[in-house]
Amino acid sequence: MKLFSFLTFVVLVITTTNISAQKLADPILLWPGGAPGATGDSDEDKPAVIPFIPDAAKLNGAAVLVVPGGGFTIRAVDHEGVLVAQWLKDHGITAFLLRYRLRPLYERKDWIKDGERAMQYIRSHADQYHIKTNHVGAIGFSAGATLIADMALNGNPPLANDSDPLERISSRPDFLILGYGSTRIPTETADSVIRKKIPPTFMYGTVEDRSSQGGMMDMYTRLYRAGNSLEGHFFQNGIHGTGFGLGDPVLGQWTTLLHNWLKGGGFLTNKPQVELKGVVKLDGTPLLKGMIILTPVKDNDAPPVVVYINNTGTGELGRFVVPKKQGPVEGKYNVEVRQDATRWTSNSREPFMIQMMDKQSKRTLTETDTKAWGEYIRKRDLSPSIDHQRVYARQHPADKKEYIIDIKDGQEAMIEVFSK
Repeated sequence: MKLFSFLTFVVLVITTTNISAQKLADPILLWPGGAPGATGDSDEDKPAVIPFIPDAAKLNGAAVLVVPGGGFTIRAVDHEGVLVAQWLKDHGITAFLLRYRLRPLYERKDWIKDGERAMQYIRSHADQYHIKTNHVGAIGFSAGATLIADMALNGNPPLANDSDPLERISSRPDFLILGYGSTRIPTETADSVIRKKIPPTFMYGTVEDRSSQGGMMDMYTRLYRAGNSLEGHFFQNGIHGTGFGLGDPVLGQWTTLLHNWLKGGGFLTNKPQVELKGVVKLDGTPLLKGMIILTPVKDNDAPPVVVYINNTGTGELGRFVVPKKQGPVEGKYNVEVRQDATRWTSNSREPFMIQMMDKQSKRTLTETDTKAWGEYIRKRDLSPSIDHQRVYARQHPADKKEYIIDIKDGQEAMIEVFSK
């Protein structure tokens, strides 16, 4: 037993030594000739990025600038930096860990400039790193989230005629990922400005972390009201500074949610998303209530698509339209049709219900109307029509192969499955 314990200890020591001996790439100076306004010659006066490059087989063309927090007085470079960049790298995303300048040596304009310069560096080296210049985003935590959100809202536009080639390149992120941090959006800022300057945004925080959650909720509300592309996940428990929460059975799920968001937004594929129109039928008649799930056959980084069939409005039953920003890419997709009800009529398709609800909203409902409405409800069959969700992953039950369609831009999809 003692020998076993000793050997275990030796293995642990060797493993730990090997891990600590792993070397990151050397920092790349953003201004090799010296940063503007530099007041010294230490590393803290030299903004830089450390690249984390995925294996060639995993590369998907996306890049993310990683900005750790620390109140602009330190940088939480490990759990909000290296671990984040390594996770991105493992998922085929080229990551660049930012070394930005800090107070009291420098001030806001300096670290904002560092973030902008890093974005410009990434785009200027897109060919070298096999990156799509319109798939370059930023992730920040705490003060790092403030930095990238501030940079998006208040950053400088590219200077077309500048003598420095990098200054001619856009520094605006194509998407933002904010971890328990935000920036204040002045009340006088117009919604049109917010929509133009703030790109698609993913937010993560916890209710327990009240020091940052209030600001995040304010920013979330402003983006929501402005009509920005936005997704937020706010968990109940979790202290400030959880990073990716890797290994946490609850908070650690947010990285899966983030990855789904990146895929759904089309940021992890080289193919453009397309609008998808079509009709879905079950046993020859339109699907009344349910969903269509489209999953890429080969491209794991392509966006999956889920279409909910509610048959609202007055259009053709079973018809659906998926807008381009939520759509698939061209290629083969597995089809799964799920039926949620066998009898379903939306209120928006019932002429009588439309009439009554219109009167109710206008406050013109009479006593006679109310009585007629009540009698109408009594006559409707509102009993259950199904005992469980029915799933159709093949076009016919006896088919040995899964149901696959080939999606092409501008071509309608006819999806039809049979129960027998």
